[in-house]
Formats: sequence, structure tokens, C-alpha cells
Amino acid sequence: MVMDPQSEATSQNLAHVLDTARAALDGEFARANRLDEKARGQATLAGSWFAVTQAVSAIATGTSASKGWIIGLAVGLGLQAVALFMLLLRDSAVWKLHDRDEVGPETLEAMRDSVSEPVADFASSAIEFYIPVLDQAQKANEQRGKAFEKASFWWWPVLVIGLLEIAAALISRAA
Repeated sequence: MVMDPQSEATSQNLAHVLDTARAALDGEFARANRLDEKARGQATLAGSWFAVTQAVSAIATGTSASKGWIIGLAVGLGLQAVALFMLLLRDSAVWKLHDRDEVGPETLEAMRDSVSEPVADFASSAIEFYIPVLDQAQKANEQRGKAFEKASFWWWPVLVIGLLEIAAALISRAA
């Protein structure tokens, strides 16, 4: 069986386009994973820092701190806890799963049924399929990126308040 040169070229072009589409989707999947990992790492470090600052403050003040220092440290605890809560709340938007319904049994059945179409028609259908899939993946990652930026704002208050709390606890010890 001799293959039509036009049909062979179309098949090769389709393979390149589909490889590009798959690579773009893989890139978006990797980007989603990176954002998720960054948000989880940020939350883990902030939670650990919160625990450390509270332990250091409690040990440093002991029973010898005056009522004023204890009140100040309690306020610091409250502020740092609120900042940590806000960080975790914002990070949860990064972790949120984005349901995508574009690939399911019906999609595969339609693809199976269109395999016998001329190569050019099948190629066009395959490309049209990938366009919204990639678009949705990019939009979901854009939302994740914005959520991560909002979460990162709260990262700094958790760190700075904790540092100030440790400093205050140590100063209360010397006072």
C-alpha cells in the first residue's frame, strides 16, 4: 500500500502538534506541582517557626516575667497566630484541586469514533480538543499563582512577629 505524500506529511505534522500540546500540558502540570510544593513548604516552615517562637518565648519568660511582659507576649502570640492562620487560609487556595471534565469516557469514545476520518479532519479535531484543555490548565495555574502571592504576604508577618516575640521574651528575662 502506497501512502499519499500529502497524507504522510499531515500525519507527521499532526504528530508534532500533538507532541507540542502534550508538552505544554505537562509543563502546566509541573507548574501546578511547583506552586503546590512551594505553598506546602511555606506553610510547613511558618508553622515550625510559630512553634519554635512560642517555645522559646515560654522558656525565656519562665515564671520571672512581669505581668506587662506576659501581656505583650500574649498579644504577640495572638498576632502571630492570626498571621499563620491567614497564611494557611491563603495557601489552601493554592492546594485546591481544580476539577477538569474535558477528558472522560465520552471524549475517548468520540476520539475512537473519529479515528477513521481523513487525517486532516482528525488532526483538526485533535487540535481543537487540546486548545481548551491547555487553556483551562493555564487559567487554573494563574489562579494558583495569584493565591500563592496572596499567601506569601502573610509569610513575613509570621516571621517578623515571631522574631519580635523572641526578642521581647529575651529582653523580659534581662529586665
